[in-house]
Amino acid sequence: MEIVIEQIAPGEDLAAMLEVWHQVFEREMGIVPPRDGSSNGVSHLLARLKQSGEPVGTLSVVDTSVQYQLHESLGLKFGPQARVARFTHLAVLRPYRGNNIPLAMMLKAHRRVVVPGEFDFTWLLYNVERAPGSFLSRLLGFNPLPQTFVSEYGCRCPLVRDERTPEAKLVIRQAERYLKQYEGLYALAGVPDPMEAVSA
Repeated sequence: MEIVIEQIAPGEDLAAMLEVWHQVFEREMGIVPPRDGSSNGVSHLLARLKQSGEPVGTLSVVDTSVQYQLHESLGLKFGPQARVARFTHLAVLRPYRGNNIPLAMMLKAHRRVVVPGEFDFTWLLYNVERAPGSFLSRLLGFNPLPQTFVSEYGCRCPLVRDERTPEAKLVIRQAERYLKQYEGLYALAGVPDPMEAVSA
């Protein structure tokens, strides 16, 4: 089974993305996320089964560079000129979990959105109990901050990565190597690029 990850243009494949949100956020978690998939400053990634085109996962990247009140409300301290991006709506349908699809989507987003956008920091909110041992911290170098917030998603803390540091560049390279090794165990012959396809 090959999974292809695409960056979709605003308005494209909105129904496919919303279907994944419906399955994961609404049916599993009982949460209705905002449905505007065409906002400026938002990039969406969609993971699909290569053979059938069925959507199986999503990830959005939001430019929050000038959302100073949001940053302040979460205790995030970025300089006034900093380029800042938030990862959100990371979701994978239940039958496809455990196959490194979230890692592949995060790496694809880094390559297609974070690097070209010259972002200084990336961040997201994550389950406070799982944050330190999550793949985000272990493989992608996000640092959990001590402040916690209760939201409709439960108790959350910010995870932040300074994209300008040598450590951030190193963890990205290591995560890419890890994904290649994973693919080496399960991939069909001829899978091109770890950012383009994940096999399980």
